[in-house]
Amino acid sequence: MKFLKQIVLLFFFLVLTSLSYGQNHILDKNNVTATSYLLVEKDTWKIIDGRDYHRPLPPASTTKVLTTIIAIENIKGNEIIRPDTGVLKIPRSKLNLKPGHGYRAQDLIKGTMIESANDAAYALATYIGSSEENFANLMNEKARQLGAVNTNFKNASGLYAPEQFTTCYDLALIFRYALSNPAFTEIARTKYFLFKEGKKTVRYQNHNRFLFCFEPAIAGKTGYTRASRHSYVGAFEKDGKTYILTILGSEDKWTDAVKILKVLYDRVPTDEELRLAKASSFVLTSYKKEKMKKTSLKKQKTKVKNKKIKRNPSKKR
Repeated sequence: MKFLKQIVLLFFFLVLTSLSYGQNHILDKNNVTATSYLLVEKDTWKIIDGRDYHRPLPPASTTKVLTTIIAIENIKGNEIIRPDTGVLKIPRSKLNLKPGHGYRAQDLIKGTMIESANDAAYALATYIGSSEENFANLMNEKARQLGAVNTNFKNASGLYAPEQFTTCYDLALIFRYALSNPAFTEIARTKYFLFKEGKKTVRYQNHNRFLFCFEPAIAGKTGYTRASRHSYVGAFEKDGKTYILTILGSEDKWTDAVKILKVLYDRVPTDEELRLAKASSFVLTSYKKEKMKKTSLKKQKTKVKNKKIKRNPSKKR
């Protein structure tokens, strides 16, 4: 009888523990601002959590995932691409490309994915497809091949355009395919990108903040336009498995992403960690050149001073 009571007590303890654990790991969807989201295991395609993930929505710069993988598959990377005058009309973010100037294709691919440069995406599109419209057709054809049937692209950058949309489900399919290419994954997980802009070199930082403050993060791509709101697609590792998270129409993609990731992880980045991981860029200058300039300036001042002394010699000897 005593043994039976112990078994019953143990049973209730396990049930209560299980319920408590479940409450800590069940997402309150009302606290997520995103119109649509999806968390799915990459290999089995088991859906962990999601909301309205078949709803077509503007993708913003998550579009560049497909732009990048198509570019990787269609060019070697060492080609020299000379953008047309269309790059001058492209709004930020951008690398400030100049029409007719030659750029390495590999630099434009990195700029597209890491800096989310709209002009770099445009330059790649017009080089590969002869026009951005033709390139968009290639994108849509590729999306259909991957099973992304509720997707339609009108440009390579993700800048808002009527009838340009995808779904969280389709975006996850596209990202899963892109991750199968080691070259794509290597670029998408790169934290910093150096780009020569005329005589100066600019260091750009990846916009995916998780790369800087969350060890399970593998790679990802952010997006934002006023019409689209915030979007995100990223991959994360846990216990040897890879999970893909997609978010569309969010008011705060980082807060939403952290809330969703709590379904998988006990420890997620804090607001402060995410704030400190914010992307930035700055111009790098050569120390040697700066030192030479200062030395040259000092010599010039000395010469001027000596000339003044010769013209006005001191009376004292």
